[in-house]
Amino acid sequence: MKPLAKLTREHGNILEGLDYLSRAKDALEKNRCPPKKFFESAVLFFREYADKFHHYKEEYLLFSFLARNKEGEIDLEMGSLRYQHELNRECIAKIEKSLNGYEMGSEIAITTLLMHLAAFISILRRHIYREDQLFFPMAEAELSKNEKESLQNQFDQEEAAVDGKSIIHRSQTRLQEMAALISEI
Repeated sequence: MKPLAKLTREHGNILEGLDYLSRAKDALEKNRCPPKKFFESAVLFFREYADKFHHYKEEYLLFSFLARNKEGEIDLEMGSLRYQHELNRECIAKIEKSLNGYEMGSEIAITTLLMHLAAFISILRRHIYREDQLFFPMAEAELSKNEKESLQNQFDQEEAAVDGKSIIHRSQTRLQEMAALISEI
């Protein structure tokens, strides 16, 4: 598989998770509260799959290749994409921090949860769009066939090192759990 196509395919799983989060946010806005377990599964999914598994490949492998090739020409674009990753890490941390109060029915915690869900969903959807529609096509044109093969090899090595098959399996299980929990409300 081509490395950029792999990243785009992974975006499909992340977008599925975002769809479930959007449904939860919409429910909260109507005073219907998904179970805390839904949000706990979402936090685990986005931390492990989106951030550690997927974003690692973007930030440390793809961006490194491009930084060498473009000699600083696209550093600002890569910096903005990294910044969005950081914002989303902060949102996930704040979502997680609000869950105990949410479970106790604290309106402040629910409002905090809503605020960070909205930011997280919006930023990540835009981020994925920009990567899939603008950044990845540029990278595809920029990288040679040998560089793509080398990048794919690095992706494969990284996935083997972190037991990518287990991460993918756990992530699919979490998505199924999120789907089941959100369908109950």
